Parts: sequence; C-alpha cells; structure tokens
Amino acid sequence: MKTHEFDVVVLGSGFAGSLTAMILQQIGQRVALIDKTRHPRFAIGESSTPIANMVLRDLAIRYDLPRLLPLTKYGSWQDTYPHLGCGLKRGFSYFAHEADRTFAPSPTHANELLVAASSCDHDSDTQWLRADVDRFLYREAATIGVTVLEDCAVGKIRHDGVGDWSIDCQFEAQRNTLRASFVIDATGEAGVLPRSLGIASAYDQCLTRSRAIFSHFRDVHSWHEQFEQLGGNTQDHPFPCDNAAQHHILDGTWLWVLRFNNGLTSAGLVLDEAAHPLDDSLDAATEWKRWLDRYPSVAAMFANANLASVPGKMLRTQRLQRRWSRSSGEDWALLPHTAGFVDPLHSTGVAHSLCGVERLARILDQHAAGEPRTLALRNYDFIIGQELALIDELVSTCFATFHQFDLLILASMLYFAAVTTYERERFGGESSLAFLCADQLEIRELLHSARQLIADNASVPEQAAIDLVRGKIASLIAPINHVGLLDPTVANMYRHTAPTM
Repeated sequence: MKTHEFDVVVLGSGFAGSLTAMILQQIGQRVALIDKTRHPRFAIGESSTPIANMVLRDLAIRYDLPRLLPLTKYGSWQDTYPHLGCGLKRGFSYFAHEADRTFAPSPTHANELLVAASSCDHDSDTQWLRADVDRFLYREAATIGVTVLEDCAVGKIRHDGVGDWSIDCQFEAQRNTLRASFVIDATGEAGVLPRSLGIASAYDQCLTRSRAIFSHFRDVHSWHEQFEQLGGNTQDHPFPCDNAAQHHILDGTWLWVLRFNNGLTSAGLVLDEAAHPLDDSLDAATEWKRWLDRYPSVAAMFANANLASVPGKMLRTQRLQRRWSRSSGEDWALLPHTAGFVDPLHSTGVAHSLCGVERLARILDQHAAGEPRTLALRNYDFIIGQELALIDELVSTCFATFHQFDLLILASMLYFAAVTTYERERFGGESSLAFLCADQLEIRELLHSARQLIADNASVPEQAAIDLVRGKIASLIAPINHVGLLDPTVANMYRHTAPTM
C-alpha cells in the first residue's frame, strides 16, 4: 500500500468539486481530487443563472483561472468552446396546462409567465450539458497540477484527530492511502463523508416533497412553434420561449425542458410526492407516458422524440429532498449540493453550489487551522442551513399553488424578488452574500410573511380575492422589488431583470 500526503482531499469531481480543487491548488495547497467513476458521464442539473455567472466570473478572476471566464456568458462560451454542450438561456418561461385539454393561449397571457434575465443572446445565461462541463473542469484541474484519480474506489475513511485524515482507496489495481489535513465532500447525493462520520440526516425538516422522472432526448418539437400554431401571440414575448428554463405546470407536477445546441434536450417531470406517490408497479417509462397522455400539447412536443443514447432510458427518483444536520467541522466541509438539495424548480442548484465553493475557498484561503478558521466554518454551516431553508420555503410555496396559476405567479415572484436583490447587491460590489440573501433577517421575514399570505389563500378561487392578495404581496416585497415585479401593465412578460456584467 502506498501513502500519499496532501493538504486537501476533495471527494467527487463534478463541476463544484473540480472547481474547488482548482482554486485550492491556485492558492498553494496540495490537492487530490478523487471520484469513483470516469468522465464523461451523465449528470442532471443543467441551468445557470445570473448569480452563477457572476460568482464564476469572480472566482476565475480572483484565482487566476482565465480559461473559465468564457463560460460566464453564452456568447463568449460559443466563441471559445463551441464543442462543449451548451444551450441559450435567456430566462424562465412557464405555461399552465389543463388535463385532457389542448393548451389554449390567452390573449392576456394569463396562463403564461416569461421572465427575462438578460437583454440579448450574447450576454445571456446558459444550459450546461453537465457531461461536457464536468469533464472540461476535471481536465482543467489536472492541467494546473491537481492530483486527479478517476475510477478510484474509496474504502475506509479514518479521522484520528483534527487535521489527521486517512482515506483508503483503490486506484489502477493499487491500494493507496491518502493522508490530508482537510477533506471536502462534493459527492452530492452519495454523501460519502457525512455517512462515514455518522452525521444525522435532517431531511425531515424539508417542507417540499417531490420526486422526478427524467432523461435526455432528441427531436423534441419546439414549444415556441407549437405555441404559435395554437394561436399564441409571441410578439409580446421578451425572448423565444424555448431559449429558457422552460416550465410546464400540470396537476401537482411540473415539467422542465432545457434545450442544447447539439440537438439534445433535457426534460423531466417533478411530481408532488403527496399528491402522486411513487407506484412501484409502474416502470419509469410507463409513468412518463401516462403523464404525457393526459396533456395533449405536452405530448405533441414529444411525439417524435427519442431517448438520447446517454442515459438511454428514463430515470426515476424517490423523494428528491435531502439534508444533513451538519455541513462542516473543524477540518471538513460539505459543498452545498452534498449538504442538501430541495428541487430543480427555478434552477437554484448550480448557483447555490458556486456560492458555497466561493465561501469555502475564501475561508481556506484566509485562515490556517485554528480558532478563526473553526469559527468561519461554523458560520459556513449556519449559512448553508439558512440557504437551504429559504430555498425550501420558496419552492414548497410554489408546489402548493400549482392548481392556481395566478397564485403560482405570486409564489414565483418571491423567488425573483430574492434573486434579483442578490444580483444587484453583488453587482454593487458585495461578494460576501448568502445565496438569495438568506442571511438577511429582514428579507427572510418579509418573504416568510408573503409566503404565509399565499398559503392562507391557496384555496380561494375568486379572482377578486386573488387580486387582493396580489396587492398585499406587492406591498410586502416592495423593499426588495427592484425590477417591477407584479406590475399589472406587463401582462406576465418581464423583459430584463439582471444587471449586465
């Protein structure tokens, strides 16, 4: 058995793990990045946002990683790395469907919501084909000197005191022991480190209860074209609605559609587990088809679609929500996607992960082992808990309003108020923010009050009552409404909400 000495071992080589390893290498740490599989590999979680782009840009500049800068805008990505799978994402689009009825566009856009982040394609956000992006970042990590180990099976993890880690692993038929003073877990759902340390699960704190069915497809029909064929007015749309994180709202369920330039489309159903519990007697493909059969316009989008070769089948999860009771210790930390996960609604995953990478990198850059670092890591744990709790509140409120699109719009505006507030504070030079400003008590409290108001009226169908709730929500979020949210004159069509980098 060979023993290798490192300052930091990063478990998991997805985009967040690889980026963390690169940053630590750049600040002079000896870093090992290990993973049980090889790249490229299928991964879900594929949509960036203005926050993600801002953070990635700042990390690339601060830690001298210039090859990452083109990934922060659609135009520069296409100019520099056209071979990396990517899609144009101008913002978010939402469409409300009724079971067993063809989608009927409203002349007032009452069953639509389009929220544009950027004002042009070149500066827009991106859909990430994770297999390509993860492999790119992993290779970049190796290029700058990170010790990378693929197909590396982790065995026993021993923690013999602060700063004394030993990780047994099998690599290229050779047994190895990696010794390190700090360990970072970027393994996501696998949760290798918290399981090894016996950290208690806290998923029962999650308000959201959802599960998913998903895959990658080819030949998915354009919803923009179909919408026009159904008589919809796209002249009012701030962008072609396919160039977005597209949400189709069904019965206690939402369907995502993310399109890439190479002909692939990521699509999946996210189901309210309480309303639609998992039925093991149905396989994933059958359940997927049954849902499409209930919604003729959604089914038409997939009428000629075929499963992509990777993963080559429909995948299905049990409950998506997970959370550990701790996300850091004196000499270890979980990146956000390992610490917990809520739901893909509103595309929070990539941005939240990057915010966690930034915060943890700053701690390890500024503090050697000792009391100041320990205190900073405690705060890291506290902030991640606040962020996950806020995401959970915002998402669970949306799930509770899927039956009434007017209310879902109100619930979604809470997210857009929080996210645009973060964007503007970040653009103004503040880089120590918690994701969605979750560390700001006044913002959490007003969002909680708005959420409670929506919950109290979730069963009220009368339009006059909903209009009254809308006015109250507008008043509540006024202190953080910087982009004209809930303006009745825009008819659910928001043309530009993010500052230009």
